[in-house]
Amino acid sequence: MNPFHHLEDKKLMNLYKDGEQMAFEVLYMRHKDKIYSYLYKRVQTDVVEDLFQGTFIKLHKSRGLYDDKYEVLPWLYTICKSVLLDYFKKEKKQPLFVEEVEVAITDSNADEEINLDQYNLRPKEKEAIKMRFVDDLEYEEMAQLIGTSESNSRKIISRALLKIKKALTGDENE
Repeated sequence: MNPFHHLEDKKLMNLYKDGEQMAFEVLYMRHKDKIYSYLYKRVQTDVVEDLFQGTFIKLHKSRGLYDDKYEVLPWLYTICKSVLLDYFKKEKKQPLFVEEVEVAITDSNADEEINLDQYNLRPKEKEAIKMRFVDDLEYEEMAQLIGTSESNSRKIISRALLKIKKALTGDENE
């Protein structure tokens, strides 16, 4: 058994920065399924494995940049998003609309605050968008946190995405 399995992510990441491979193993085992699922939902092709490996390679290469004032999982998602966007650029593929929205509401710098004010979203819509695309929560989890049904949380996201899409495309008729 790994002696670091009981530690929180921030402590593990700091140990990994200092060269402790076993700390990385715990982080990897703890978050690999979330990262793989995130990528699979967005590309659903045979490149998922490459993007998955690329995410952890990039984590390894940039581990020295980690600042423990940030949570590890959101930082890892930021790395994952960067790898995904690099793939879309390299392949000259258009990301799905959801990824366009994600790029619009997130920044490659984990320390910058997300600005959803420009999309005229209601407070509940802003909260739902952050939960879905930043925290990568499922609709059921979102519903519990905002005190609504799963069906209603889907409707909130749908309405918010439509508003963001209209703002990004400038199309008021959609």
